[in-house]
Amino acid sequence: MSNVYSSVLAYYANPQVKAEIAKYCRDRWVAVHCEKFLKNGRLVLLRYYKGKPITISHPEDVDFILEKFKILKPRTFYATANLYFRISSRSDVFDYIENVYARTMFWDIDSKLEWWSTTLKIAKVIVQLLEAHGVRESIYLKWSGRGLHVHLHEKAISAKLYSKIPPLDLTYSLVEYVTIKCQHILNKINTEENTMIKVENLMDPQRVFVVPLSLHRTLYTSCIVLPPEDIDSFDLSWLNPQSYKHQRVWEKFKEGEADELALKAFKSIGGYPKPLPGRRRKKSLEEQIWKYLP
Repeated sequence: MSNVYSSVLAYYANPQVKAEIAKYCRDRWVAVHCEKFLKNGRLVLLRYYKGKPITISHPEDVDFILEKFKILKPRTFYATANLYFRISSRSDVFDYIENVYARTMFWDIDSKLEWWSTTLKIAKVIVQLLEAHGVRESIYLKWSGRGLHVHLHEKAISAKLYSKIPPLDLTYSLVEYVTIKCQHILNKINTEENTMIKVENLMDPQRVFVVPLSLHRTLYTSCIVLPPEDIDSFDLSWLNPQSYKHQRVWEKFKEGEADELALKAFKSIGGYPKPLPGRRRKKSLEEQIWKYLP
């Protein structure tokens, strides 16, 4: 075992790190990037073990993955935006309509580490736009490596609304609506700062993102979570795996506070735009919205 990879194992031996990864990953399908490369030059990405989707529910599951696949050198843990009722088979994880009960929303701010201060300015624009729509208590930020994710807790949309309109449609629409609304400010900031930062809607059915306190796939940095109020005090030193500064604010939410925004976005965008295998005829906007209204 190389000295470099030994530092990866030492990092994941931290009980706090394993507990955080396990808690966040519950009800999600997990992916694991390894340090080993395939013949095509891409890093090995694990999704299954013995034909079943990989899951993590307990800290010892992290130890199991590190040991079972040690020849591949597991390094980075990802989890789906989808939260599933069941994760026992391939058919379970590809059932995006009937088997997904909620989705964690996020805006991917695609940037460079040296543009970190501008990245935070753009994050603040997204946060302020959400707050202007009455969404305040379910937002958290996650520094993933070179860029930042602005997350909206899955329960910011109520179970009642999810039961009326599929989570895929609601969450895609909400993220797209906000992305479009902030685009002109993003362009202005990029011009002023001489940067080329993008805000993207990556809320496709299979989307995964880095789990809190995972290591980055190439950088030796921790994926840390911070509340919006810490944007102005953020420092890159918080990403140091030996002394990371991380807050478990991803657990905070106010159920249903994004319902009004989600419905407004759904009426405007119309849900996930691409067809899904086996999906029944998509009801009209009027049919779906009518079900939700009293």
